[in-house]
Amino acid sequence: MNIKIYTDGSATTIDKPGGWAYVLIIDEIFHSENSGHIERATNNDMELLAAINGLKATMEVTISNTSSFPQENEITLISDSQLILGWANGDYSFRQKDKMFLYDELRTLMRKLSVKTEWCRGHSGVKWNERCDELANEARLGLQRNKQKEVCKITGETAIGDKKDGILCVWYGDKLKVIDLSDNIVEDYSREKHGKRGSAIEIRKGKLR
Repeated sequence: MNIKIYTDGSATTIDKPGGWAYVLIIDEIFHSENSGHIERATNNDMELLAAINGLKATMEVTISNTSSFPQENEITLISDSQLILGWANGDYSFRQKDKMFLYDELRTLMRKLSVKTEWCRGHSGVKWNERCDELANEARLGLQRNKQKEVCKITGETAIGDKKDGILCVWYGDKLKVIDLSDNIVEDYSREKHGKRGSAIEIRKGKLR
């Protein structure tokens, strides 16, 4: 099998959430993808987890395929991070002692699977690299939005605000609901919090008008 592992990470600063993602392409056909997040991470943390999780998924694929073993596959780890690829193939030294266990896991997987590395330029139109970027960002932002919604529940503040476009207003029972479809947020309307809103859909006992 010819297996390509596209990976990417997304983070801003160490005190904020980060997201990771990978996409597996086997014999030039999409096989699977996955993503995840942690609450506090650097971009390099997420790039590292993306590579490790992508390699783990590849290991499972090669083990489950009874007609193929790791040494019989051509496996390539593809990333827009030269640092991660340098760590993966052993060209760059790793100096973060508190995360050395992650580096050791990365190198072990690389050796077991006999993986090659390939760099691709980020945001250059490479289809599966772009997909990884999208998944990693969604994972990071999804966690941020969930945390924001929990804080708003406690404080009584709005997570939608009064200036955002693309908001749907719906009358349900005796309450006007404000719905943010992009972020999956529903709040009871408050003119003070949400500003002046125009016409609204009304839902009553299964009828829509």
